[in-house]
Amino acid sequence: AFTSTFTKQVPFHRTLFDTFSQGSYSELDYESEARNQMHFQDELAKRNCPVKVPNVHLEYSTQRILTSEWIDGVKLAESPTETIRQLIPVGVELFLTQLLDIGAFHSDPHPGNLLVTKDGVLCLLDFGLCTEVDEKAREAMTRAIVHLLYRDFDSLIHLDTKELGFLPRDFDTEELKPILTKVLTGGLLE
Repeated sequence: AFTSTFTKQVPFHRTLFDTFSQGSYSELDYESEARNQMHFQDELAKRNCPVKVPNVHLEYSTQRILTSEWIDGVKLAESPTETIRQLIPVGVELFLTQLLDIGAFHSDPHPGNLLVTKDGVLCLLDFGLCTEVDEKAREAMTRAIVHLLYRDFDSLIHLDTKELGFLPRDFDTEELKPILTKVLTGGLLE
């Protein structure tokens, strides 16, 4: 009641709590994590995405134990700057492939879950937190990316922010347009 009364915002506390609780519980289900890991390994391989996903050893895994291939590597964040620069396109491809093509997303890509192998290959670890991305959301994200790339800020601000659920459908975006256009223009590489 406080949030909606004083800030005129819809309270998301319950949804946030429920989502966090479900994610925390499912991250401890190693059978689910093994399925996620094998799914991503298969889907990324089908698309020739140059990313390593460790093999799962199902015969040694249970709901409480996940056994997978050991990967020798260095955390991406601790790699030399040149290595990181070389792997940026691979990372972009990896996450766009997940979001826009596969329809499933690794939701925990922190520095400890991204390694660089001795061969210089990006390796994705820890598939405990993954989520599905439905077709409607994938199409909306694709449109937003296209609008951003073509610098069609009108569509991005007036349509995509609402379609993606960042703003209510009846929200007047006119006041935001100059601010967001400046932010978006400053953030794009020439």
